[in-house]
Amino acid sequence: MIQAIKKLSDRDDFRLLVVGDGDLRDSYQSMVDSFGLGKKIIFVGYLSDNELPKYYSIADMFVLPSIDKTEAFGIVYLEAMASGVPVIGSDLAGVRSVIDKKKNGLLVKPGSVDNLASMIQYLLKNPKEAKAMGKAGKEKVLERYTWEKIGYKLDNIFRSIK
Repeated sequence: MIQAIKKLSDRDDFRLLVVGDGDLRDSYQSMVDSFGLGKKIIFVGYLSDNELPKYYSIADMFVLPSIDKTEAFGIVYLEAMASGVPVIGSDLAGVRSVIDKKKNGLLVKPGSVDNLASMIQYLLKNPKEAKAMGKAGKEKVLERYTWEKIGYKLDNIFRSIK
């Protein structure tokens, strides 16, 4: 992600907010500093579940470029989609189960800095399409992933087991 943002550093129309903490934060911060991206990439740190919707609401897109092929079902993508934000994720099995390519988001080749930079730039250059993807994502979440819908599905599964 940091390398992709470096490729887009000539653009002054966006900032990357990195949410969360972890063991690699210091090394990521060092990389950002060495690339001179301190004004472009802002580390927000840990946010509570209650704070996350505020950040989704100000985002133009949500990007999580996973490289682990064992990436599970992407609940964090659903959180972003529920806020009407288009998503960019890696073309991995678990992620593909959430993102419908070019409908509610974009899929990138895992580990491809150029592909990731290209997809971010695409959404920045096409705000109407990005907005439509965000709307489609929110509709998908409301159709399939509300607690009421999930509860109904689970209830049916439990009843079928009896």
